[in-house]
Amino acid sequence: MSDANEKKLNTMKAKILKAEQENLKTREKTNDQMVESIRRIINDEAKKNY
Repeated sequence: MSDANEKKLNTMKAKILKAEQENLKTREKTNDQMVESIRRIINDEAKKNY
């Protein structure tokens, strides 16, 4: 795996974990909303160039 792809993957993981932890505390988002949020994180990070 290239360094750029590894950086993208690590950033995705960190953002997803943060979103999950926040939602565990607040219970603000439903399961479907969390799935959409995670999908958005993955798509946004995949488009970035490092």
